[in-house]
Amino acid sequence: MALQEILKALSNPRRRRVFQLICRGSASREDIGLTVEQICRRTGFKQPAVSHHIAHLSAAGLIERRRTRYWVHCRPQRRGLEPLRRFVRNPALMV
Repeated sequence: MALQEILKALSNPRRRRVFQLICRGSASREDIGLTVEQICRRTGFKQPAVSHHIAHLSAAGLIERRRTRYWVHCRPQRRGLEPLRRFVRNPALMV
C-alpha cells in the first residue's frame, strides 16, 4: 500500500491503539489473531467503532482479517509497514 494511506490510517490515536493491540496480540505467524470482541473488551471501544478502525487498517494494508463462523480475527500484515520503513531509511527516495 501507499505510504500516504499508512500514515493516514495511523494518524488516528484510537486506530493506532487498535493496531498496537493487534500487533501485541499476535505473537507468532501461526496465531489466528484477536477477534473484534477481544479488541472491544481490551480497549473499551464499542463494536461499531472497532469495526470502523479495522476497516481502515485493513484498507491501508496494515492488518489482515479472517472470518471464521461468527468471528472476525485480525492480525498484522507481515509487510504492512514496509513502505513506512523504506521512507524512514531514505526519505529522499519517496518524493
